[in-house]
Amino acid sequence: MYISFLPHRIAVSLAMFAAAGGAAHAQSPSFWQKESIWTGPSTFSKAPSLTYVSPDNSVRAEAGLGVIYLRADEKVLVGNYTLSHLIWQSTAPVLRGSVDAEFGHGFSVRAEGSMAFWGRSYMEDYDWTKGDDTFANWSHRSQHPDTRLDHYFTGAVSLGYALVKDETSVVRAHGGFKYTDTQWTAYGGSFVYSDPGFRDKIGTFADGAAAATYRQQFPELFLGLDGERNYGNFRIGGLLRGGLTFLSISTDDHWMRNLRFVDALYVAPTITAGVDVALPLGDNAELSLAARYDHIFEQRGNTEYFNIATGAPTGAIGDVAGGGLRSAEVTAGLKGSF
Repeated sequence: MYISFLPHRIAVSLAMFAAAGGAAHAQSPSFWQKESIWTGPSTFSKAPSLTYVSPDNSVRAEAGLGVIYLRADEKVLVGNYTLSHLIWQSTAPVLRGSVDAEFGHGFSVRAEGSMAFWGRSYMEDYDWTKGDDTFANWSHRSQHPDTRLDHYFTGAVSLGYALVKDETSVVRAHGGFKYTDTQWTAYGGSFVYSDPGFRDKIGTFADGAAAATYRQQFPELFLGLDGERNYGNFRIGGLLRGGLTFLSISTDDHWMRNLRFVDALYVAPTITAGVDVALPLGDNAELSLAARYDHIFEQRGNTEYFNIATGAPTGAIGDVAGGGLRSAEVTAGLKGSF
């Protein structure tokens, strides 16, 4: 978003197009307006891990350290026209853990989560104010190499049931709840603006000055299948999952303008796919390699504006927000049982 003139752009440009926007009903952002009670977007991970298994193999605990890549997209849309697009990306170390327990009769429960707080990040902000929203014809651009991942957290709880289980393989159906919370802050940077001509204003922001903070909060319900099969000393497993987000919120604080945008996003589909292979190292250890992809598809929503200093609302407009998160991960690890 164009840092120096967006309020005027929102007031003028969105007013021009507001009549064309049909609004699907979105959840109210009031529940999320303050800091969420839950704390915490594509993911690459390469992690050693340690696993504990109970004597009867009914409980399994795993912990690992890896590397994660994620990308979030933030948009301002007027009808089908893209007015603004911010791209937030990070590569960071991640701490991951899980606990699985079997209850008998084929039922099991699993809790898992991961978190990251630093790493290499970058943000780019593009605007299109000249009537052509093709990417190459952007009118305003700011680049922020000094972007920091403030936090990343994702956690899930699921209940599973073994559809197939024998000495060599297991296939489970499962369903559960997942929550993902990601936040970045961009500092300093440079800009090219079209003001009043085309890309005629070039400058920089003060080093270390906070420009924008962006946070995404995605609760999700999901259903899926997972399983594994042993081929002698070689094991292969897989995961396929689909879900829907609900009560999702994104918050964008523009510090230089004392302006907060709160987007209440509509329900969005999600997918997760994963595969892993493992080779035993003795009776109680495994060497494993896994890959996983998570995608919260971009969805629109309604936007409210607030004064950051006072918290007072300053405006609202429907069906103009857009947000999504993608991740992909690769994990190399050592698992052991005790």
